[in-house]
Amino acid sequence: MKKIIILLLCCGVLVSMVGCGGNTAPPPTESPPTTVSETIITETPTETAPPVTAVEPTEKETVTTESKDQATEPNTTATEPTATTQPKEETKPAVTTKPTEPSAADNIEESGCIAIVETDDPPTEEIIIPPKPSADLVAQKVAEYINQFRTEQGDVTATVIPGLTEYCKYRCTQLKTNFAHDTDDQRAAAEALQYGEYVDWSLYGIEGEENYYTANVREAIGKGNWGGTADEIAYSIANGFRNSKGHWSYVGSSKYTYMAVGVMYDGYYWYVCVCMDSENTDLK
Repeated sequence: MKKIIILLLCCGVLVSMVGCGGNTAPPPTESPPTTVSETIITETPTETAPPVTAVEPTEKETVTTESKDQATEPNTTATEPTATTQPKEETKPAVTTKPTEPSAADNIEESGCIAIVETDDPPTEEIIIPPKPSADLVAQKVAEYINQFRTEQGDVTATVIPGLTEYCKYRCTQLKTNFAHDTDDQRAAAEALQYGEYVDWSLYGIEGEENYYTANVREAIGKGNWGGTADEIAYSIANGFRNSKGHWSYVGSSKYTYMAVGVMYDGYYWYVCVCMDSENTDLK
């Protein structure tokens, strides 16, 4: 029974392979190609690196890229500051310099004090010094102020005599080298000018002594670096004698009614000689 069933099965298989009516099975045909949808691959454009230059740090910039079919996530990029490449400087040989001394401005403390530094450098600006007034004009005004002060205290004015004035001028030249009441200088001045009283020792029965002239006056001398006009200098001199008790005891005394004033300027100091006399020595 089993053999019959197996035989029938084999016959069925053979019939199916040969086909009915003797027709052969059609050759297999190629299947149409499978359609593959194109996919567009988009690449996110990236910024090209800028040349090496100095870039200031900037805030973050947002770059958004989109594909044709699908929006992509926004890419966030940040530009980092790049260092500027400095050109190399040529190395120069080291030069040894002498340390400079601190200037006067460096020595001024912050306390607000001003440092005054003496220097031999000439002044940058020209200093204009007014000319000094004439000595004769100053002497004239000294005599005027002395008489004014005498009048203010109730005394009479003193008379100025020319011969004694020349004597006072001569004394000023001596005061420049010997500022003192020197009797030898006074006698030398009188002899040089042949002024005042002439002393002849033979008249007194004395032989062998040198005869001489003498002005025989009381004198007041002064020295100072006074400045200003002729009137200002004269006032300073006359007022100085008035404020000196010893000098004013005879310069301002009514006992002495004759007067003379000599003044000299040597480029820095003024020298003055005031002579008072109770007699008119111009007549001797």
